[in-house]
Amino acid sequence: DALLLECNHDVRMLAEGPYPWSLKQRVGGQHGHLNNEQAAGLLDHVVLEKLQHLVISHISEKNNAPALAVGAVGVPLQSAGQRWRGQMLVSEQDRGFGWLELN
Repeated sequence: DALLLECNHDVRMLAEGPYPWSLKQRVGGQHGHLNNEQAAGLLDHVVLEKLQHLVISHISEKNNAPALAVGAVGVPLQSAGQRWRGQMLVSEQDRGFGWLELN
């Protein structure tokens, strides 16, 4: 009914960002954090008809932007069309998000 989805980094921003190379490898590696495109790809395996709330979370302050995460995740949701009628929220590090009611 609800999915908290990590959209940690934008691949380009991580590559061009301030982190040392070793940290970039860890964050962006196979066992690192989900990037925006990986998070969007995960939605291809979710039963969207049952999903009431999608919360985009763990957005890096240095290697991502909420608009980039929303844009990436929005692609599969738009492709789903009428199958997904839920609500998308963004949980930013300094604000989080409020309570969600599940029906």
